Amino acid sequence: MSYDLYVEKPQGNIVTQIQLLVCEDSITAARKFVQMVHSRRDRNGNRSPSEYERFIAQEKSLYIDRLGFIPSSPDLSALPPGSWFLQFTFTLAKPWISKDDDPFYVAESVNPVRKDKVFKVPMMSAASWKGLLRWTAMHTRLALQKDTLKFAQERFVQTLLFGDEKGEEPGETKDFAAHLDALKPEARQEYERLLRAYYELKSDDPLPHHSGRLMFYPTFFDLIDVEVINPHSRKTRAGTHPIYLECVPQGAQGTFSLLYVPFDLVGQKQESIVDEAGKHLRYLVPMIKHLFLTYGFSAKRSSGYGVAKDEIAGLVKTRADEKKLTCLSQLAQEVGNVSFE
Repeated sequence: MSYDLYVEKPQGNIVTQIQLLVCEDSITAARKFVQMVHSRRDRNGNRSPSEYERFIAQEKSLYIDRLGFIPSSPDLSALPPGSWFLQFTFTLAKPWISKDDDPFYVAESVNPVRKDKVFKVPMMSAASWKGLLRWTAMHTRLALQKDTLKFAQERFVQTLLFGDEKGEEPGETKDFAAHLDALKPEARQEYERLLRAYYELKSDDPLPHHSGRLMFYPTFFDLIDVEVINPHSRKTRAGTHPIYLECVPQGAQGTFSLLYVPFDLVGQKQESIVDEAGKHLRYLVPMIKHLFLTYGFSAKRSSGYGVAKDEIAGLVKTRADEKKLTCLSQLAQEVGNVSFE
């Protein structure tokens, strides 16, 4: 018996078995991959978990849950006044698709979903949540309302929440910062003035690189499956080469967690800190609703992928109060009466 994984099939770990499929021809590898990852349904529509889903359930139970990768509510009394924590478990209404950075996976016709590098459980990173929620804030509050709102003030608020803008460099802007400049060029000067006044900078100082008040956490999903795209020939109208998209299917659950810490207001009057924290909570809630119900948070989201069902189970917590969250469409009403004092 050989102990080289590339000579004999390993026993036990399905992740290693899938990785070793690169040693087989692409058609055989894809067929075996689907057998291990794709779940089955009986005539009554009951879903039987795949081998990979049983592996995910085991990893979540043994490691992710026990090691605290899904955060519990923090001790807000140890954080600055005005801090709040929002968390809810959601259910996917449409499949979630992403792209992993593993260059060595099964076959070229298989697109791997993003997974945690250690536990190999499908996940969405904290950085992805931050980028998508920031895009939603920009789109709904700046792009769609640039002529009705105070553009520079809105942009300044989003900078305080999410941190400095990508592409903001001394003497030039690019990427996200350049896009916002192009939306309303005349607001650029006022935006810079607000930033310099807040951080007490001189007019010739570069704009600061700073962290925002929002802290995001990764989301781990409990299911995995395969979507298939089969391009057809224009001449024969027959399938040519099926493309397998590893995905998190409809019905999978994940937990979204968001912590707000106004660390840059320490030393100011508590009444003003609490008032601003409440305004920012009410400011962000509509964007969270739009992200989950309207725009989605997946690759191919313009085609409807990566949206959630309306029903959720969660909470919003402050130092003085805690409210249950049950419905994304009513999120603004459910957090509207939360107390900070």
